[in-house]
Amino acid sequence: MIEKPPLPIDRTPPVQSDWPTLIERAANDVVRILVSEADTFRISIGASLEAQISKAVTQLAIIAVMISGALCILCASIFLLHKWLPWWQAFGILGLALLIVGTVSNAAKKTPRHV
Repeated sequence: MIEKPPLPIDRTPPVQSDWPTLIERAANDVVRILVSEADTFRISIGASLEAQISKAVTQLAIIAVMISGALCILCASIFLLHKWLPWWQAFGILGLALLIVGTVSNAAKKTPRHV
């Protein structure tokens, strides 16, 4: 006589699972997990990219405003010098002053600081 496996507690017959169905379910589960992880990654990358673009645009706007202000101050100082000197001398003096300031600031940036 063939012995039957005991019935579970709820008295339902055990489900006969075949390997191809189990492998298909496992593969589908893995694919769904990978797709959901890829979507999550895409969404998080999109959000961080939007934040970085926003920061870059803001920084560029600040730089543009500062450059405009510096040009206005430069023009004002040239016009002030032109009251007493010809144009070529006013531009020459201001250009020389800017070159000196740039050289000094570049040298100060490169020197190592000892604490």
